[in-house]
Amino acid sequence: MAFPKIDGYVVTEKLGSGSYSTVYKAYTKVGARSIVAVKCVDKSRIKHSGAAIDNLITEIRLLKTLTHPHIVHMKHFTWDDKNIYIIMEYCCGGDLSKYIHKYGRIPEKQVLYFLQQLASALKFLREKGVVHMDLKPHNLLLHKDSDEKYMLKVADFGFAQHLSEDTMKSIRGSPLYMAPEMVLGNYDARVDLWSVGEMHVVL
Repeated sequence: MAFPKIDGYVVTEKLGSGSYSTVYKAYTKVGARSIVAVKCVDKSRIKHSGAAIDNLITEIRLLKTLTHPHIVHMKHFTWDDKNIYIIMEYCCGGDLSKYIHKYGRIPEKQVLYFLQQLASALKFLREKGVVHMDLKPHNLLLHKDSDEKYMLKVADFGFAQHLSEDTMKSIRGSPLYMAPEMVLGNYDARVDLWSVGEMHVVL
C-alpha cells in the first residue's frame, strides 16, 4: 500500500479510515523524531459534498482554538493537489473501542477515571459554545501520561459545531450513540450527555 507523501513527515503506518479520510502514523523528518497522527482527507471524495467541506472547515477552525488536556491537539494543517492533511498529536493507546475489545469490561474505578476526564473536556467545550455531536468509543483516544496511566482525549470533531439555532437542526453523529431528539431536528448541547450515557452502558 502506497502511503501519502507529506512535506516534512515520513508516514509509517495506517491507523484507520472513514468515509472521506484515512488516519496515518508518521514522524517528523527534521530534528527529534516526533511521532504524530495525520488525518488525510481525499479532496476527490469531498469536492461534490458541500456538507463534507463545511464539516472539514469547521473541524479545522475548532481544533485551532481548542486547547485542553483531554482534547486531541492539532499541531497544524497543510495540503497538496490530492489531499488535505490535519497533523495531530499521536495517542499511543489507540481508541476506547479497541481498549474495550482487548480488556473486556472495564473496572468501575477505571470507568470513573475515564468519565471524569471526559466530563472535564465536555465542560470546556460547553464553555466555548461547542457541541461535539459524535461522541462514541471510536472517537475517544487513549494516551499514556508520565505515570504510565492512560489519559482519555476527545477526537474527531468532524460533526462538531458552535451552538446556534441553525446548527441544532441537522442530523449528525452515529445512530447507536445519537440522542432521540436529534432525529426530530430540535436539540441542544445535551445531546452530548446522551452519548456519554450510552457509552457508560458499553463500559
